[in-house]
Amino acid sequence: MIRILIVDDSVTQREILQKVLEADGGFLVVGQARDGSFAIEMIKEHQPDVVLMDIHMPIMDGIEATRQIMSQCPLPIVIVSATLRKRDVDHSLAALDAGAVAIVQKPQGAALLHLKNIGPELREAILAAAQAKVKRRATPVPVVPPLSPQKADKAAGHGEVVGICVSTGGPLTLVDILSALPNPYPLPVLLVQHISEPFVEGFAIWLGRRTGQAVRIASSDQLLEPGFWLAPPGNHLTLGSRRRIKLIPKQPSDIHCPSGNPLFSSLARHVGSAAVGVQLTGMGDDGARGLLELKQAGGQTLVQDEASSMIYGMPKAAKQLGAATREMNPEEIANVLSQMAGARTTMDDKSH
Repeated sequence: MIRILIVDDSVTQREILQKVLEADGGFLVVGQARDGSFAIEMIKEHQPDVVLMDIHMPIMDGIEATRQIMSQCPLPIVIVSATLRKRDVDHSLAALDAGAVAIVQKPQGAALLHLKNIGPELREAILAAAQAKVKRRATPVPVVPPLSPQKADKAAGHGEVVGICVSTGGPLTLVDILSALPNPYPLPVLLVQHISEPFVEGFAIWLGRRTGQAVRIASSDQLLEPGFWLAPPGNHLTLGSRRRIKLIPKQPSDIHCPSGNPLFSSLARHVGSAAVGVQLTGMGDDGARGLLELKQAGGQTLVQDEASSMIYGMPKAAKQLGAATREMNPEEIANVLSQMAGARTTMDDKSH
């Protein structure tokens, strides 16, 4: 049984969340807290495995509570947030900065009608959080400095396009990697981040602000251009040809949407040896099969190592399938991508 503490100033919302969790059978709600300050006391008393945290609360809000928990008694925190206003999205993403591992949408309106919809997403987020390796965090979060030239990776090679698949633990891992890359980055990078659909647009803005890179939502049939392109809500991000993006709508049978498998498969099909696939932290095996196809097509495939992964599930699945050409930490991955950028810039200079 995964032990859960629910933190929300609304008695109704706390009862709704407890009802969702108790219906599952795999979770035990060990307590309810009405604000962040009370939550910190209850964590010490009940020692939950996962905290479900609201954002807007009196006395101490969810962002400050997350900061204090992650500095005093770190454990996995899942933000359960309303998303009707841009402010809610911004505050939820600020909680990721503070150390939360995931965000899910809070039931809205006639809440009981939403239980069937929120249940599976909430369950997956809690299961992933329970496996996450969280660390004590300082405030503010440090920004990774650019890599020094002497850390050049001679095996980086060259590439035309990069695909990245990531889930739980992904936002801050992407911040670490993108912050260390040349700006502007001269290659197109296609990003599949498992995140609740209402937060996708806000996440693109947040990631761009945190890294200084151009992060945009991809659109179907657009020309493939340098920069970072994020899969839009409810669509798989793929290539339809060597130079154009193709979005594939979510199907009822899809476990993940967006998914790393169609992304990496399309890179294998259209770009082959000139593509690079990167599999980062997350629960499950999404991306492993597609990454193997890319490797078999001659592409370079990088997976995050166990020591640096918040959850080693997705990288481990790719490694066990034989889909990885190299296993690296985020700094090493950023170094490879930086060297590829340098090779691309040199090639472009020679062609002019």
